[in-house]
Amino acid sequence: MNKRSFFTAMTMMMGTGAVFVPATVFADALSLGEAIKIGRESSPDIKQLEAQYLSAVQKTNFALAPGEPTISIMHNDLSTALNIGTAASTQIQLTQPIGFPGRAVLNRAQLTDQANAIQYQLSALNLQVSVNIKTAYYNLQLAQRNIQLNADTRLAYERILEVTRRRYESGATGQVDFLNAQVSLLSNENDLADLQTAEKIARAQLNVMLKRPSDAAVEVEPIKMVDLPEINPREAIDKMVENRNEIKAAQAQQKAADKSYQLAWMGLLPDFQLILGTTQYHESYASPYSGVPALAGNWPTTTYMVGVQFTVPIWFMFNERASIRGASFDRASADHNVDVVLNQSKMALENAVDAIHSTAIKIQNFEKHILPLSDQSFKLALIDYSSGRINFQTLSDTAAARRQARLNYATAVVAYLTNYATYGQLIGEDFQ
Repeated sequence: MNKRSFFTAMTMMMGTGAVFVPATVFADALSLGEAIKIGRESSPDIKQLEAQYLSAVQKTNFALAPGEPTISIMHNDLSTALNIGTAASTQIQLTQPIGFPGRAVLNRAQLTDQANAIQYQLSALNLQVSVNIKTAYYNLQLAQRNIQLNADTRLAYERILEVTRRRYESGATGQVDFLNAQVSLLSNENDLADLQTAEKIARAQLNVMLKRPSDAAVEVEPIKMVDLPEINPREAIDKMVENRNEIKAAQAQQKAADKSYQLAWMGLLPDFQLILGTTQYHESYASPYSGVPALAGNWPTTTYMVGVQFTVPIWFMFNERASIRGASFDRASADHNVDVVLNQSKMALENAVDAIHSTAIKIQNFEKHILPLSDQSFKLALIDYSSGRINFQTLSDTAAARRQARLNYATAVVAYLTNYATYGQLIGEDFQ
């Protein structure tokens, strides 16, 4: 369906404020759920964070892996420089580093906390992308609704012009009213250009999020009021504290920072190196047992070595001390960050709940009173003007007020749905 026939169908089927359209008219319209799915799948930010999360998970698998051993082969007592064949003995040594017990386990727990923080950030980003797409989708709905209202208002001005023409031709009104009716109709046509520009901008914003050409045609479903669950402020705060991904991410980072601080203190503990080795003497006289009379004529040509080496942090004042102090500041920063996220979340939740409540009241007032009254007022104004009981300015103002009431209603619905999307993000849920 092209845009002109789309808006014509909308104009013909408008009621007193709500729009009643057969399902076939919007059979090919992009639904909000489809838009969110496409936006998430094509979001480079989500893909980037997914890769970071997978990388963090892989790093946790290496935390318990032992250190790489060192193997050394040395040819000793060469009678000729750099001539290995003249070596009196060959020594083979294996050195296996062993960290202080418990350090690897703690390190893995710290890396797991970091991976969890990224996972919560990923969940938060998915919700943020969803909210951004919803906002762009609702704005496009509102822009297209505004164009529909312009078309509906044109019909009203055409009716006013026809009534004014008849009164002018019959001498019941002056030429000024007839000219003003023409001006109103032409001004409405001029407004259409601005409304189409606004619709193009809103459409481009949604297309960019969906990785489509900015000027691609998009038909969205019409604005409709959805009665979403009522909000209990106290329960909402509990849900937010328990489920909001930003809070969980901050808490996971807090745990990771605390474990980093413990690891910094463990830097004062010694590490170990297990050493195993053997020496093969090519000349019997080179054996350390060659001077032992009891073994004369039967000197061993192979000896073995085993030992443990300790790494003692005697320079901790210059190394580990700085690490400990830095880790303590990181831990304090993570603690404060949790408080900051909690306070910001509570303020944002309070604002969202208040906005939802006030907007819901406005919507009810529009649906029960303002919309039907404004429609009835316009119909009566046409009758009263035809009979000469009101002047042209009153009739024109009534038509403008009717159009503005419908636009304000649509704007209130968009504000309600947008604020509810923000509320869902704050409590870790995605309402559609």
